[in-house]
Amino acid sequence: MCDDGERYPVLNGIPDLVVDDGRTALRVDRLARLAELEGRHFWFAGRAALVGELLRATLLEPATVLDAGCGNGRLLAALAADGHRAIGVDLLADGLDRARRWAPGACVARASVDRLPFADMAFDAVVLLDVLEHVDDRAALAEVRRVLRRRGALIVSVPAGPWLWSYRDEDAGHLRRYSRAGLRGLLADEGFGVERLRSYQALLLPVLAVARLLGRRSPALRDLEERPPPLVNGALGRVTSAELALGRVLPLPWGSSIVAMAGKR
Repeated sequence: MCDDGERYPVLNGIPDLVVDDGRTALRVDRLARLAELEGRHFWFAGRAALVGELLRATLLEPATVLDAGCGNGRLLAALAADGHRAIGVDLLADGLDRARRWAPGACVARASVDRLPFADMAFDAVVLLDVLEHVDDRAALAEVRRVLRRRGALIVSVPAGPWLWSYRDEDAGHLRRYSRAGLRGLLADEGFGVERLRSYQALLLPVLAVARLLGRRSPALRDLEERPPPLVNGALGRVTSAELALGRVLPLPWGSSIVAMAGKR
């Protein structure tokens, strides 16, 4: 797919495999903000650690992994560093440009997660990090199941708690938030067996709930959540690290996000 530029348009060296039909509003400005935050914000560091832990438990040898909705390419770089063949797709060309810089050994293309331009059973694993809430989740999961090999693995993260819906979700272009039971049922309906289900940001959930409530009235508090001062960011990072260690031995029933590892049935 990434080796034959004569079969599809190639823009700035990136295969463009999207049929533009006006369904998606591209949020280039937000993706640029995320590119700045991903390298230092405690939330992204903790999620990367949790996803990496699940991937290492699943992929015991070099594998072909699709990062569907790869954004700025941080995960692609980590996958390539671990020896995997990493392939990423996203709708935002600006993010794919950054992904090529972050992960020069990975293959990237512009494509939609509900219309994946790959053959059946092409991948050992697929990762969907905070993607399902933006799209038709059943259509996306059907495509993921199609491109996964038998006994292939899916790692997925979604925002949790419909009651937490706020300006943050609207700004991010979310369509929904998920309950644990809702995500488990969705995955089962689409042909996946959930093997692990982890809550994320459990210990900081009360702080987040208060911040979202107060943030409705104060733009300054909104900015503080996104850009905490270094000392605060460091302290919250230590709380997050403690939670990840606790979550290995004690199931945490709540959190602001859910991370699941599932197998294709």
